[in-house]
Amino acid sequence: MLHARWMTAARRPLLAWLLATLVTLSGCSLFQPELEDPEFRLERIEVLELGMTQQRFMLTLAVDNPNSQSLPVRAIRYDLQVADLDFADGSSDKAFTVAGNETTMVEIEARSQLLSSLPELIRMVHGGQRNFDYAITGSVEYGRFFRGSRDFEQTGSVRLLLD
Repeated sequence: MLHARWMTAARRPLLAWLLATLVTLSGCSLFQPELEDPEFRLERIEVLELGMTQQRFMLTLAVDNPNSQSLPVRAIRYDLQVADLDFADGSSDKAFTVAGNETTMVEIEARSQLLSSLPELIRMVHGGQRNFDYAITGSVEYGRFFRGSRDFEQTGSVRLLLD
């Protein structure tokens, strides 16, 4: 009988702690605001190397955070089409943070194998074309404690920089 009372008395603090923990965790999720998706724009493409088997480019992305709190980004995966040509795809695991209601410029090195498309692209550039329509799709992984992933898609016009 004494043993049964001791077990019940010993369980009370444990149950109280467990209940307090559950209430606290559910309270955190109630106070976590719903975040708006960040927006991505391709600002420019800089040619780093134009080889016969591989090409290297520096992509500059503008990441707009419409939220009042900062957004820690852990990784970006993307597919890029330029002038209706499959231009590049890849990923970057270089983490960065976009301050609340701010825009951050992010540079991502891209590698491409444009063997079939390179002659057409060079013809357009030599013809004086510097601005090209693009379509970029992908996903972004964000967050520190509350992690998530969001898909993005954007179209526009981008300047191709040759040095």
